[in-house]
Amino acid sequence: MEEHGESKDRVQRAPFETALHHAGYGCFQWLLLLSCGAVYAVCALSTTTLSFVLPATKNDFELSSSDKGRLTATPLIGMCVGSYFWGNLADARGRKIAIIGALLLDALAAFLSSVVQSFSGFLACRFFSGFGIIGATGLIFPYFGDFLSLRHRDVMLCRLEVFWTVGTILLPGIAFLIIPDKRFTLTAADADFQYTSWRVFVAACGVPSLLVVLLLLPFPESPRYLLHANRAEQALHVLRRIFVVNTKLDAKDFPVESMISAGDGDEEEVVSADNNGNETKAPLTWRQRWDAFWIRKKMLVTPPYIGLLVLCCFVDFGLMFSYYTLMMWFPDLFERFSQFASLYGDEPAGVCEVSLAVANATTDIPIQSTMSPVHDQVYIHTLVVALSCVPTALWVGLTINIVGKKLMLVIMLISSGLAALGLNLVRSSLENLILSCVFEAIVSCTEAVLFCVICEIFPTKVAATAMAVTVMCGRVGAIVGNVVFGALVDEHCIVPIYMFGTLLITSGLLCIILPKSTRPERPQ
Repeated sequence: MEEHGESKDRVQRAPFETALHHAGYGCFQWLLLLSCGAVYAVCALSTTTLSFVLPATKNDFELSSSDKGRLTATPLIGMCVGSYFWGNLADARGRKIAIIGALLLDALAAFLSSVVQSFSGFLACRFFSGFGIIGATGLIFPYFGDFLSLRHRDVMLCRLEVFWTVGTILLPGIAFLIIPDKRFTLTAADADFQYTSWRVFVAACGVPSLLVVLLLLPFPESPRYLLHANRAEQALHVLRRIFVVNTKLDAKDFPVESMISAGDGDEEEVVSADNNGNETKAPLTWRQRWDAFWIRKKMLVTPPYIGLLVLCCFVDFGLMFSYYTLMMWFPDLFERFSQFASLYGDEPAGVCEVSLAVANATTDIPIQSTMSPVHDQVYIHTLVVALSCVPTALWVGLTINIVGKKLMLVIMLISSGLAALGLNLVRSSLENLILSCVFEAIVSCTEAVLFCVICEIFPTKVAATAMAVTVMCGRVGAIVGNVVFGALVDEHCIVPIYMFGTLLITSGLLCIILPKSTRPERPQ
């Protein structure tokens, strides 16, 4: 592909965005969307696995509501620890290798958690599941975004949210096929080692993490990352590869032979694909990598990026405090409505009244351990809630460039906050289901829009770390939300519901001050 016999007299120089524009938009990006989307669907599947474990494990582990709060919070603690680790690994060693490592760890933790017999051992395994899956969740956006020009980035990134919805739809289906089926209970009821149907379900949720690794392997490392890691030849090789797939032309027809990228200052530096090495920067040494690590950290804690980072962290804290908590507790709340109906018939009652009545009743009416503790209606309601997210996910992808990311973020956060506050007004299982669908449909796409904003307002060299810190703060919010909800749901559930609504509305109002993109202008 390169001419080795003579040096090039003319080298076409272009900024990265222009080079990416010349690589084209087409088959390569759509294939990558399918692979990254599959990864994101697996992230949803793994992240929400415990939502069906909560009602299914209460016989094996004898869980109270507080124990359930601890169980849902434990993988979130792993996410908080893991997000910063994977973000730094991605900035230092590459997006793709970090995503693959995160998926493999999640799969291993899922398999181990299905066989451990103690509650403390199960908590430990779910910690490492959270530690792993957050790497793929937080990095798939920057990785996919690095292959997209400014013209297509917002729409394509928001299309990833459709795959998150696919993951949440698959979960109740997998749970319904496995958990109620006695054939998946592989051990006797009085055996010392128990491998019941819910454990098979947990293991099954780890298999997709292995499968999507195979989908990622054929794709290259992010060209934008390679350029900033001083691996310019590899970056240009990736762009040529994209060009060949999209245009069906030969690699030598790619019009860009060198790129201009911004250095640590404002000056431009030339990075070339010349194999003679005349204009190609040398790979970084370990010392240079260490220095670059601290440069990135200093950049994030200096204006204007420190203010943007704090704002994004607060927004994701409020968002995940509400969304992740309710998402994990929806099956349990649906189960409570089913139990309430079996005890009191069609008597109208709100969420808090149902929770209190069922909590008091189940202390006196034990559920037989030989039967599945989850009513079939719970799977149906959870599936309906997941399906309600599909229209919103499609709408966001089609209209984000028309409405604008910032305005869309403000509208979605405020409206989801109002929906959360409305949970105090429901008086029946149907009303609870409808409002749950409204809340989930709106809020499920909101973090994807926030991720799109982060990918644009932070420079490439710190984007993954900024994303990781933001995600970590979001998971801290989810931890606090789950612990608070678990402690208060039986007797004082009105308190966390008001907290959900207030935080979402406040976050929406704060998003009004978000800036425009810091990326260079779109190439013409």
